[in-house]
Amino acid sequence: MTNATPNILFLFPDQWRWDWLGCHGAVGVRTPHLDALAARGVRFTHCRVNSPVCSPSRACLSTLRRYENAGVPDNRHNTVPEDALLWRGLRDQGYRVATCGKDDLHKADEAWSRDGWMPILGRYGFTEARAHAGKWDAYGKGRKNLPELFTTRLAQEGLLPAYFAAMDLQGRDKTALPGAVTWPLPERLHTDSVCGANACALIEAFPAEGPWALWVNFPGPHEPHDPPGAYAAKYADADFPQPVSARGEAAEHLHRRRQYAANCEHIDTWIGRILDAVERRGETGNTLVVLASDHGDMMGDHGRYHKSVAHEGSLRVPCIVAGPGVERRGTSSALVELIDLGATILEAAGMPRDQLREARPLWPLLRGSGDDRTHRSHQCAALRDWRSVTTATHKLVADPSGIRLYDLVADPGETADVAAAHPDLVADLAART
Repeated sequence: MTNATPNILFLFPDQWRWDWLGCHGAVGVRTPHLDALAARGVRFTHCRVNSPVCSPSRACLSTLRRYENAGVPDNRHNTVPEDALLWRGLRDQGYRVATCGKDDLHKADEAWSRDGWMPILGRYGFTEARAHAGKWDAYGKGRKNLPELFTTRLAQEGLLPAYFAAMDLQGRDKTALPGAVTWPLPERLHTDSVCGANACALIEAFPAEGPWALWVNFPGPHEPHDPPGAYAAKYADADFPQPVSARGEAAEHLHRRRQYAANCEHIDTWIGRILDAVERRGETGNTLVVLASDHGDMMGDHGRYHKSVAHEGSLRVPCIVAGPGVERRGTSSALVELIDLGATILEAAGMPRDQLREARPLWPLLRGSGDDRTHRSHQCAALRDWRSVTTATHKLVADPSGIRLYDLVADPGETADVAAAHPDLVADLAART
């Protein structure tokens, strides 16, 4: 195998906001393995998703199309298999293509499988899988006694009733701070541990010949923020900044942020183990590693948690690329859309650039020959009835209530609408929505 056909390791945790990395330095979260990965490649500081909800975002990534053209308006719709250019393209380029964890390409399906393989995954382009549902979907399927890998594993261990009891508590007991409780079962059975262990197993099982691609879909740090006890203990006394324009109790925000950070560090530990599995194969030098997320988490900013809005906490995600052909550039401020990562992977696999739809590969920037300022002049995102356009300095948001403009340089927290002061800029950006 040569660098012309690198392996692809695509690390894709769910709901990880851009500033919750140790190397970002904004908050006190520890992510040593991701920090080390960033140090040997490029960390893009202004990567935004095309739609900040699970299924639409993953559809955009998989089809290399922006929201309006990806065919998935919300979580009630599946990605059309024939449109999944990223995974089908890798398979057609001769790759073994695997996925594990929460892919959410077929989120609307009720019944899955107990071993993580479903025929629809083959139609998307995957050749093997150990897929399981996300945190709340796994709970829902388990309550209905529907087949699903994660709840099957808990049932085999005799721990399904304890799991149900813990998840039930999330919805009915306000004293438990819904969305932020400690995982009550063994750490090895946490949903992110199961995903990480399956990733390692898939890597170990790949044949020695031919390139492989693995999409690792950690269900966390998506809520409920439920780190294993050992990780929660690390942050029990940690201090974190309060949210922007916070509402509600400071103690609750602090608790949620501690639990979220603990979830992130737990996933980072598994990322280290996954990278070790690649190293044991002797393939670190020929494996392109990409880290991103499907959307962020508001973490209390503007009185909100979770995602689905056009604010930075929801739209902006971490983005790291390292591996063969990637210079150690440190950080890049280029305006990167999530779909650009799909194009970067496919171009590395040998697909011609003119087949990459609406996405733009990052290779000029990764090789140090591109200009951060010219990769994109603006980024587009959308969901249901709102649209946003973001430049290096401003963000326009258009929804049924009207149009707002934020100066991201002077006001990174997006607290003041400056549309009235910049009518020409508003008109220019509005024309791009």
